[in-house]
Amino acid sequence: MKTPSYHYLNILTNNEVEILDLFEECIEALKDPKEILSDELTEQYFETLNNKFPITSWARIDWDKVPQKESIETYDDLYNWLKSQGIVDTTINLLWNPSDVPVVRTTLENALEVLDDVLAVGSDTFMYSDHGFVIEFFHDGEITIGRTE
Repeated sequence: MKTPSYHYLNILTNNEVEILDLFEECIEALKDPKEILSDELTEQYFETLNNKFPITSWARIDWDKVPQKESIETYDDLYNWLKSQGIVDTTINLLWNPSDVPVVRTTLENALEVLDDVLAVGSDTFMYSDHGFVIEFFHDGEITIGRTE
């Protein structure tokens, strides 16, 4: 997955330009710590997400096949679930689908603080943790957290 460079904007479609603009706005809105990952790491994170979680043909996690999951209504639900799982490190990797933008590593708190900017980058957003959990923000407004381990 290659990230288009701003040097080549003249050959991008209007939609691709808009996504890049939204990505840049998201990066500006996120506080530190934040890190834009390489194309290679971005590809690895998408592969890891696909290997660890069952994905439907419409690119959604098949939550019926995930044993440890919870629908999220409030941030308290989210933090309570993490606490119940013994997860204290809230470092996450932001993945967007569909999108050709790189994965961004930040903290859950940073991402939630500017959630509108984060969600604007792609129609579906995944916050994947190296601790094996993922939070899926589906485009219909449904938010689910879960882990397979």
